[in-house]
Amino acid sequence: MSLLKTLVLATLANVFAAAAMAATLDVGGVKVDDSVAIYNNTLRLNGAGLVGGAKTPHYVVNVYARAPFSNLDELFKTPGPKRLVVTALRDLDTDPIVKMFTRGVNDSATKGDIAKLVPGMGNLENIFRTNKVIRKGDVMMMDWVPITGLVIYIGGKVQGAPFKEPEFFRGAMSIWMGDSAMDAPLRDELLGRTKVAR
Repeated sequence: MSLLKTLVLATLANVFAAAAMAATLDVGGVKVDDSVAIYNNTLRLNGAGLVGGAKTPHYVVNVYARAPFSNLDELFKTPGPKRLVVTALRDLDTDPIVKMFTRGVNDSATKGDIAKLVPGMGNLENIFRTNKVIRKGDVMMMDWVPITGLVIYIGGKVQGAPFKEPEFFRGAMSIWMGDSAMDAPLRDELLGRTKVAR
C-alpha cells in the first residue's frame, strides 16, 4: 500500500472516529443522536433536556426537524417530517401529558374546527387509556409526517390511528415547547435557546 493511500485512509479513519464521538449527546444517561433519518429525510437535533433534574430524573425529551427553530411557529413552518422523543427514566404517569395535550389541541382549534377534532380526541383517549403508564426505559415518539399526520409510537409500536389534523401536532408540541409548557427550562433547551445544563 502506498504512503499516500495509507495517509488518506488514516485521515478518513480519524474523520469517521471524530464524527462517531460527536454523534451522540448524553442526557441523564440517555444517548441522544444528533441526527435521525426518517421518511427519506435527515432530521437534526434541535434540543434535548431532562425533566426532574439529576437527583430525581423522570424522563428525557429531544426534538428533531430538518432546520433549526427557536419557537413553535418556526417548527410548524419547517417543511418535512418532525420527531419528538420521550424516554422514561422511571415509570411515567401519562395523565399530566394527556391533560396538557388536550388543552393544547383545544387552544389550537377554532370553534368551527372543534367538531372535526372529536374523532381524534376519542383516539387520543383510547391510546392513553391503554398506556396509563410509560414504563422505565420505554420510549414514546411523536412523528409529524406530511400527508399522514401525527403518528404516536410507544415501545416501538404504533398507537391508534394517525391524527391528520395539524391541531393535534400543535397540541402535542405545546406540552413541552408552548407558552404554558410543563417545564420552562426544558422548553428553552428544546428550542435551542439554552444548552442542556441539568
